Amino acid sequence: MTTKNEQTLKITATFLMVFLSAFYLRAQTKDTATLKQLPTAKGKPTKVPYSHMALSAKLIGVAIGDPAWYNWCVSPIEGKDGKIHIFGSRWPAAEGMEGWTGLNAEIAHFVSDKPEGPFKYVGTIMKSSMFPDQRTMWGPHNPRLEYVDGKYILLYICQNPSKETKQRIGMMVADNLNGPWKFVGNNGGIVVQESNDSHHWTYRGDIGTDNPAFMKIDKKYYIYFKSGTPGQMESKYGYAVSNKLEGPYTMCDKPITDNVSYLEDAQAFKANGKYYLLTTDNLGGNTGIYGDISLWESKTGLNFKLADSKIAMGTLLDYWGTPEDHKKLLSTPGHFERDPTGKLERPAVLILKGKPAYFYSSADLNVSGGKVSESYVFKIDWDKGK
Repeated sequence: MTTKNEQTLKITATFLMVFLSAFYLRAQTKDTATLKQLPTAKGKPTKVPYSHMALSAKLIGVAIGDPAWYNWCVSPIEGKDGKIHIFGSRWPAAEGMEGWTGLNAEIAHFVSDKPEGPFKYVGTIMKSSMFPDQRTMWGPHNPRLEYVDGKYILLYICQNPSKETKQRIGMMVADNLNGPWKFVGNNGGIVVQESNDSHHWTYRGDIGTDNPAFMKIDKKYYIYFKSGTPGQMESKYGYAVSNKLEGPYTMCDKPITDNVSYLEDAQAFKANGKYYLLTTDNLGGNTGIYGDISLWESKTGLNFKLADSKIAMGTLLDYWGTPEDHKKLLSTPGHFERDPTGKLERPAVLILKGKPAYFYSSADLNVSGGKVSESYVFKIDWDKGK
């Protein structure tokens, strides 16, 4: 016959076993969730964890597509009119994929009543004929559109045919998205270019400085840029800083990313009190998965470590179609296919109410079966953790 104390001990022990079992199962479930992979990464070892954003993103469809144009870079923003505006790079379909560096490349303005689209062409913001010095400037590309201090700013790159097509970063500002837009400063809008100082890390950068992004931190203005020295594959990110929006900007003394593999295409933004860079991982050396998108996190915005990064997004084929659909697409004659993996490039997030809400990107594969590149829009979930 058991005593009252023994019965109490048995009940307590049973309760503890149930509690510990539930805790163990919960921990196991959490561990399993962190090990989830996107389809194109199945069986491959990742170097950094997946973000919730990557695992839960939903492809909405085509953001910008036109059979007469290659559409590539996209930079979205919510305008004062409540509509969603995209500044994107494009060039005539007749010029092929490499037409992005040519005289007919331009930055165009598109608008939609909602983030999902459809987006309609409004007008051309920049083209080669608009540059102050067309002997050293053409082929506007890599637009990054931001709103700060009551002004819209447009960062872009231009080719410099007089110096082996070295690229430089320029800036335009406007009070209204529809313009008029003006070049800043006294150097034809150029705000960041490789250093002439042989001791600086950008000296003799392989293609100069490119792929700009922007953030205001405290009372200073930062333009993030990529430079590859001595070769493009050694590219890292740095920043140029100014006390005034229109510059002049001074470049940092060393890179601020510790990437071990090629990266490009940054967008910078702030959310939840932290700073982020969204970049491509073209070769997969930083994330472990070829062609995935990286999300770098920083407390200061002045340096970004791989140890604090996650996989932000997979490839287009992770979110579109079945394996059978993929095979059918890849066997379709004449479709645009720069990379059969469907690698995403020129990533961008649309910030709504202070947090990322939609993801936009061009892709190395046209899943519509068309002959030119197009850009896509995804719904993302930032609330449940990046």
